[in-house]
Amino acid sequence: MSHRDRRSFLKFTAGTAGMIAAPGILRAQTSSSAPIKVGVNLPLSGVFALVGQEANKGINMYVDSINKTAAGRKLEVFFEDETVQVNTAVTKARKLLESDRVHALLGGASTPVIYATAALIEKEKVPYIVTVGGGAEITRKSKRNPFTFRTSYNIWGTTYPFAQWVAKNGIKKVYIFCPDYGAGREFAEAFRAGFTEAGGQISGEAYAPLATTDFVPFLTSVAETKPEAVFGFWAAAAAIRFLTAANQIGLNQNAKLLLSGFAVDYDTIPQTGNAIAGSISVHLWDFGLTNAPNQALVKEYKARFNNANASYLPVFGWDAMRAVVAAIERVKGEVEDKERFAKAFEGLSFDSPRGKMSIDANTHDVVQDLYVREAAAGPNNMPTIKIIATLPDARDPFPDRG
Repeated sequence: MSHRDRRSFLKFTAGTAGMIAAPGILRAQTSSSAPIKVGVNLPLSGVFALVGQEANKGINMYVDSINKTAAGRKLEVFFEDETVQVNTAVTKARKLLESDRVHALLGGASTPVIYATAALIEKEKVPYIVTVGGGAEITRKSKRNPFTFRTSYNIWGTTYPFAQWVAKNGIKKVYIFCPDYGAGREFAEAFRAGFTEAGGQISGEAYAPLATTDFVPFLTSVAETKPEAVFGFWAAAAAIRFLTAANQIGLNQNAKLLLSGFAVDYDTIPQTGNAIAGSISVHLWDFGLTNAPNQALVKEYKARFNNANASYLPVFGWDAMRAVVAAIERVKGEVEDKERFAKAFEGLSFDSPRGKMSIDANTHDVVQDLYVREAAAGPNNMPTIKIIATLPDARDPFPDRG
């Protein structure tokens, strides 16, 4: 080969190498500058429609608060309606993962939906953030997986420490009355375990269908046992019906009502009014918390939604999206590396409207403070709620069960 021919050959091969490398370079540039896609799959219709609708408000408020940008990349959010029906929920999750190609998935209002979605997530290797549901097993050893995390709450992580606090603060006998489905039974089991282990006694148990329209017959039977206190997990419309019936027959005046905070929040208070007076509840959030994120959320919610008060549901949505953004920031926006992106959720800690919260590095479960609150009657049938104790760093007491 002549010197001239050799120079031509080297020039050609250098140019060809550049052409061969270019698609890879373009792919890298495209992946790092393209929007990060987040899927949301919560119920927007059916019995839990309000849950998804309100949580989605929190998601949108947080995304807007950061100008729809994380680690220099735009955020796109895709919403679907999981309906709390397992088959529908899985179909919608698959659509978000396979068609929309989301980099993270938020959702899960019911335990069966969460389990079914987590199985799909393991295959797709996309981080899944349980946004609403509280079934303990998904973050326990038996069902834990590298891509599923929780920012909502854990039934055992909230109820067990509350039950122990109750036993240590003067109440010795409690009657359990909960809805007759998976979550209701799990709340009852967690309360029973924490209360009896702290020296308390369960005086009786009863369960009613979640869709019960008239609680008077059930609560009349409970009242006939003359309980010292009644523990119940009720939420949304069921909580309103439960508390209305308890007030109607005077159960709330003759026994101390011990409630999940979901029954005593601003999605129910306008309907229950002073029927909650005297009750003691445990909650992961309180409207009156003075930390900056809570003040921002409460103010923005009022501005957007006709001066209404926020509840815990927008907080759930806000915090789930906040966790996604914190993980994006940890990997500097490089979410295409799925395993690395998922690992970025482990040990996350950030300031939430509910206070300081974190995701345990080993269990992938939420760790948070809990607030024990007492309600008192107020003017115009509008009760007041006061925090009387804080239970710090609450978490599932038995993460390795199963």
